[in-house]
Amino acid sequence: MDGRVLGIRTSAIEEKCQAIETLVIYCSTLGAKFAPYLAPCLEATLPALRFYFHEGVREACATLLPMLLAVGKGSNTLTNEMVAAVFRQLIRCIEAEIDASFLASLYKCFGDALRVIGGGAALPGDFNRGIVEATKRQLQTLADRRKGRANRAGGVAADDKEELALLEEIEDFALEDMAKMLATLDPNHLLLVAVSSVKDLGFNSWDSDEEDG
Repeated sequence: MDGRVLGIRTSAIEEKCQAIETLVIYCSTLGAKFAPYLAPCLEATLPALRFYFHEGVREACATLLPMLLAVGKGSNTLTNEMVAAVFRQLIRCIEAEIDASFLASLYKCFGDALRVIGGGAALPGDFNRGIVEATKRQLQTLADRRKGRANRAGGVAADDKEELALLEEIEDFALEDMAKMLATLDPNHLLLVAVSSVKDLGFNSWDSDEEDG
């Protein structure tokens, strides 16, 4: 990874995943009573969104973050610094994420967190601009991937087509969660049209058109 060879203790990673999943349970069960542990949990969870060695760790973190914000809001212990730290890290992760499956989780996390703090109007302008720019880049990346697949679709075997179809299905989930997040920012957000346009790209849509014809 990055030119380095790493040794991984899988048992320790599994324990890390279990620990964060346990925090999800504590947080959902205790609600506002979990407030004394809010700050240290955020400190542990935010960096783990980029824990690339275990998908379960990142998924658990994406589930936990909106719940932690809800704990802070319900106990009146949520600070502007906490909110800023959460959205700053989420935007960084969304901007750099290349796995469409986890991208969907990140957008769901962002949308859920946005609803906790009060919707798009409550999101500071810098973060609003940041998530819009990150989303534009992701839309361009997804559009390029789909156009590339559509161009290759005629010359690929049936088994390969099934694999490509699965990839596009995963991307569709990411686009759906992206659209939900944008609608939370603004029900008439201009990028919603772009999301729909990207969704229509790809060889799956061409196959559907041929079948309809």
